[in-house]
Amino acid sequence: MNPQIKNSNTNSSLTILPPNIPSLKNQVNVIGLSIILLLKSYLAIFTFKVPRKLIIEQIVSIGFNTLPMVILMTTFAGMVISLETAKSLQEYGGRDAIGALIALTSIIEIAPVFVSFAIAAQAGTAITAELAHMQITEQIAAMRLFKVSPINYLVASRLLGMIYSLVFAVIIGAFFAIIGGLLVANLQAGIEVNIYLDSVWRALRIKDFFKSFIKAFILANYLIAIHTAFGLGARGGAKEVGQMTSYSTVWSTVGIICIDAFLDWLMY
Repeated sequence: MNPQIKNSNTNSSLTILPPNIPSLKNQVNVIGLSIILLLKSYLAIFTFKVPRKLIIEQIVSIGFNTLPMVILMTTFAGMVISLETAKSLQEYGGRDAIGALIALTSIIEIAPVFVSFAIAAQAGTAITAELAHMQITEQIAAMRLFKVSPINYLVASRLLGMIYSLVFAVIIGAFFAIIGGLLVANLQAGIEVNIYLDSVWRALRIKDFFKSFIKAFILANYLIAIHTAFGLGARGGAKEVGQMTSYSTVWSTVGIICIDAFLDWLMY
């Protein structure tokens, strides 16, 4: 074999992308599929076609199984914010504002964003991998053959489970973020517990919780739409399961940040 031909083939293989990597255009098509799945899911919900047993199973799978990660992430996030601000505020005479700062930050930003990251990383990727495996093994086609709607059983039930779980987890996450901030403020800056809690109580308003729940609701819809669409959009074999799971993780992470920024711009 001619060495020059061999070298040219080697160089070309290093510059040409493998054919099994989905193009950006195909990923955008999956985003379009996610919108369709979301609309059909709400149609199934409003027509009471979603089995209640499946909803409870998804709440347990998405919500309760991710609570340890949610508590860990939000607690340390509150501790970090308190660590960076408690001493500075105390030096400038703002010790009474430390609790208010951490409470508002926890409810408005830390809880919705970090909880969404935790659920997307654990439950969301599992949803994508499960649905992708069902798609490539033709289990979805078998459901349609027996006149069982995949939307009702696989998407709508997960949508309701994600909404309930995310809203509940936001409450838990905000609470532990405030507690984590309290521990650091008390141990490092010497802020009394009663001063901290009084500042938290005076700063919080019902509208802050309402805005946080709106964020949780919108992010829940986005996460379930992305993860189910990439799962049901899988084609090929086992390699595509990993690819779709990876792409759904990227889209969900970037989407959480972008949606949070857009909602902050609208609300504040």
